[in-house]
Amino acid sequence: MLETLISTMLFFTVCFTLLPIQYHLFLEKKIIHEETAVIYFLSEELHKALLYQPDEMKYIYHDVISTPITIEYTSTPPLLKGCVTWINAKQTKQTKCLHGKSI
Repeated sequence: MLETLISTMLFFTVCFTLLPIQYHLFLEKKIIHEETAVIYFLSEELHKALLYQPDEMKYIYHDVISTPITIEYTSTPPLLKGCVTWINAKQTKQTKCLHGKSI
């Protein structure tokens, strides 16, 4: 009887400890994957913007990741700054910027 109680208590302790850790690791992995995809997309769009001057300075894309991303360009000659903003898996606003210089 005592062995059953101890083993049950140990089982639930392990479950209630490992499941939140596993979920947290899953979220962090998803955030890193989204960030990589978004920064790669921003890099590609910044290359295009350097070649063909953008008509608008703000674009919204819905097909890169599961949430919409916003790319904003600011020009301070000779640099073009592109910033991307999105809501990550933890529902926090995240912003990353890249700079480019035309040749």
